[in-house]
Amino acid sequence: MTPAAALVGLAALFSHSDSLYARAESLLAAGDLEPARRIAEHLVRDSATDVRALVLLGRVYLAWPGYGRFQAESLLARASRLDTLAPEPLYYLGRVGLALGGDDGEMVARPALVKLLGLDPDYRDAWALWLKLYRDDGERRAAVRALARHAGQVSADVRRARLLVELDDRAGAEALLAAVIARDPDDPTPRALLAQACYQAGRDDDGWRAYDGALHLAGRDTAGTLWLQVRSIATPAEQARYRALRPEQREAFFRAFWAFRDPDLHTALNERIGEHFRRYAHAERMFALLHPNAPYMHSATYRALAGGLGGPPGPGIGPLISSAASTMCAGRASSIRDSTVMAGAGPPVRASSGQDTPNLDDGLDDRGRIWVRYGKPDERVAFGLDAETWCYQTAHGALRVTFMRRTGGWGASGDMVVTPVVDGEAASATELLTTDRATRAPNPLAFRFWPASFRRRIGALTELVLFPDSVDAVAELVGPDGTVAARDSATDRPLHLIAPPGRYILMLDGARGARNGGYRGSTVLPPYAGGAPSVSSLLVAPGDVAPVRDSLEAAAPPGLVLSAGAPLRVYAEVYGLEARDGAVTYDATYRFERLDRGLLGLSRRQLTTIAFHREVPAAEWHVETLRVDPGRLPRGHYRLVLEVADPVRGAAASSASLEFELR
Repeated sequence: MTPAAALVGLAALFSHSDSLYARAESLLAAGDLEPARRIAEHLVRDSATDVRALVLLGRVYLAWPGYGRFQAESLLARASRLDTLAPEPLYYLGRVGLALGGDDGEMVARPALVKLLGLDPDYRDAWALWLKLYRDDGERRAAVRALARHAGQVSADVRRARLLVELDDRAGAEALLAAVIARDPDDPTPRALLAQACYQAGRDDDGWRAYDGALHLAGRDTAGTLWLQVRSIATPAEQARYRALRPEQREAFFRAFWAFRDPDLHTALNERIGEHFRRYAHAERMFALLHPNAPYMHSATYRALAGGLGGPPGPGIGPLISSAASTMCAGRASSIRDSTVMAGAGPPVRASSGQDTPNLDDGLDDRGRIWVRYGKPDERVAFGLDAETWCYQTAHGALRVTFMRRTGGWGASGDMVVTPVVDGEAASATELLTTDRATRAPNPLAFRFWPASFRRRIGALTELVLFPDSVDAVAELVGPDGTVAARDSATDRPLHLIAPPGRYILMLDGARGARNGGYRGSTVLPPYAGGAPSVSSLLVAPGDVAPVRDSLEAAAPPGLVLSAGAPLRVYAEVYGLEARDGAVTYDATYRFERLDRGLLGLSRRQLTTIAFHREVPAAEWHVETLRVDPGRLPRGHYRLVLEVADPVRGAAASSASLEFELR
């Protein structure tokens, strides 16, 4: 054969081989495994040292049901030994290990993925796969060494810094992150990780400076780092809201997220942010998920079969249930889910969709997930190594939850998961796994307040007046962009918050001596715009107070409790009335609804109506006031509403209701 003919034959051979590979790839992608396997086996027989053929056959077996994964592991391991610098065999070995699951699968996946990170830290989703494995400090250090081979590459340095933070090598992490920020100042991820390191070290001032810088860049957070840092304490509503955000809305979301959780408005820094990062660091150390690839964590069907909610108790579970049930800790009211308690009920709170549990997202068992949200329990009773009960005392009663090792199948083995054993624990677990709180000092202050809103005299603004019964108070309105729209503090006087109409987060802290308490909620400032009648909030005070808003505010009764033996003054402002010939006409109707209950708890509601027809000179706003003489209203608890009808416009409006008590 001539040299030219030999070259033609070799080209034909390669062309035929390439077409076989292409055909096998097409069949594999379509899930047609049998013919794909025949082609791959033919290619391996032709050359037992062909790494490409070995990987192809290994991938076919990886997709094969049942026994195929063990065949895949053998083929891919051989391919990796033949070419120690090839990333593909290592990548699919990692995939095989994750598919096998359990400790044996992780022993296959871990060294393969670590070696792959050393070859190419950005190879496909190798980093994401490695994060799905259990990692202790030894595994972290191995990954750090692998990533260090690519020092100076931003992605490798950022990942290495994250692991150094987890290893508590904060000095090394901070130096590395500072260098990354200098090279790539528009990426929020290194700033977010730097903030985490500072907060975990207790340097909250430094932490906030770094975190504030990261929030300014939240719209560029393509890696989702800022969300991954807080997802573990987000409510279901916040999780849904984040998923619907546009990039430019992220900064406002995170600022509002933390503003709502600020535990002390008297201080310049939000202590809850640092507390969150320190809680998470502790949870990673003490409550890391030991078996992230256990079938329990990936399959709702497996959870049900292995003693999940409503499933049968396994061997060894019965004595643990008896021990936990005997623990003295006040629990919540009974839940319908507690009917399956003695059948060995499993975790009541899981992912709302899909098969995987939230534990996989957080890398924590259920104890860790609750620790991140609520911190150290007020009471913790362990029953050996396989079960424990935690109790949290809140302003609304005790929250009690019991954990048992359940992810290993039947019996007490695997990771700790919520397992209700007495009435109320399922409801408590639901609250503990969907809400969060800052750690407050013991003996917190419970205080009340009531709000009233009015149109601001100048500008299209609304004035919110708060009447707290605490001695020292501070309040803030936080707007949709996460910034403070209004703030006021006072001692023994109402608080005034002035802002444009709209929806806000309302935060109020009160203190009396060494005790303090707070309120966090949402509020709407009404527009009180012209073009239609509207009515302000109502104020009540003793009847001898002049019908001037400042006077009624100063005389507002603590707790809205007034004397039934003295006159009563009611005050409101009416806006948007239509003038005719320099005057306005309207009808004002006061409805006093008595809400007391009599003997046997029976309602004895009683409605007292007082109505007036008013004709007054036209003005931008009008004072509507009523003085009620003693004896007109008997002692009791009342709900008051003022209705105003404008016959000229043919329109009506009502005030918000106000509840008060006559004693």
